[in-house]
Amino acid sequence: MLRGRPPLATVYLCFVCLLAVTPLPAIRRCTQDTIANVESLINNPGLNRLDCRLYTPTIDHFKQKCPSSMMKCFADEIKVLIEEWETIPFRGFGLNGKLITLSKLLNQTDSECPQCELFKEETAEKFLADLLSTLQSINTVNCPRRNFKKRPISS
Repeated sequence: MLRGRPPLATVYLCFVCLLAVTPLPAIRRCTQDTIANVESLINNPGLNRLDCRLYTPTIDHFKQKCPSSMMKCFADEIKVLIEEWETIPFRGFGLNGKLITLSKLLNQTDSECPQCELFKEETAEKFLADLLSTLQSINTVNCPRRNFKKRPISS
């Protein structure tokens, strides 16, 4: 049996090295709960009474150029939407925070991404539909097929 500090330190060091070498599971970017939150906002009867316009990134910008910047833009604009729409329960389900977290997980190589204010201003309905379609696109790539159901966008 090992006795004393040096052998104990050696065992501890070996344990730490084994943990460092063990592969960690890939970070999942599944957004099922976020999709459910966006769908509940889309289906809320008060949505059509909102009179606000939001900068809306397109799915093409997301896929081709700047996924992280586009998701940050969606997060910033969802914050505006929640401030405009005072009847959203739980202050928007923490949707802004979920989108910011997701933006940090997305890779981005192009540093010349357009600022959010350069995108076309759209209605809240169009903004949420584009956000939903972007989240569904993320799920198509990053989620196991058995857990993913692409839902049609209801109007």
